[in-house]
Amino acid sequence: MGVKATPAIGTPTRRPRRRFTAEQIRRYLRAFDCSGDRAAVFARQHDLVYSVLLRWLQRRRQAPGAWPRAESGRRRPLKLQELPLGSLLGTGRWAAEIVRPDGVTVWVAHDVPAGWWEALLDRGAC
Repeated sequence: MGVKATPAIGTPTRRPRRRFTAEQIRRYLRAFDCSGDRAAVFARQHDLVYSVLLRWLQRRRQAPGAWPRAESGRRRPLKLQELPLGSLLGTGRWAAEIVRPDGVTVWVAHDVPAGWWEALLDRGAC
């Protein structure tokens, strides 16, 4: 009769991380929706980590129809809309415009405290 080796008490046994494709995630979520089970029961039955299933459900609630995104590289074309600069910046609120050597532009409002200006200029941040 042999002795069975068991991990020491307090030593966590971790299984390797599993990666799921977008299609696999969709299938699991569809099966969960049809099962009527609680998330913990479904995760146990399908050998999923409970927190992973919860994360998938949360992401789907936050972005219905957009998550999980297919990995096939098929993306919808980006839609850009031109906006007048004045509508973003307002009119007459800016006291100064600072252009850094790397091209970043900072607009400073007229109501910025003097201490902030002093700290900005003393440190040579721009």
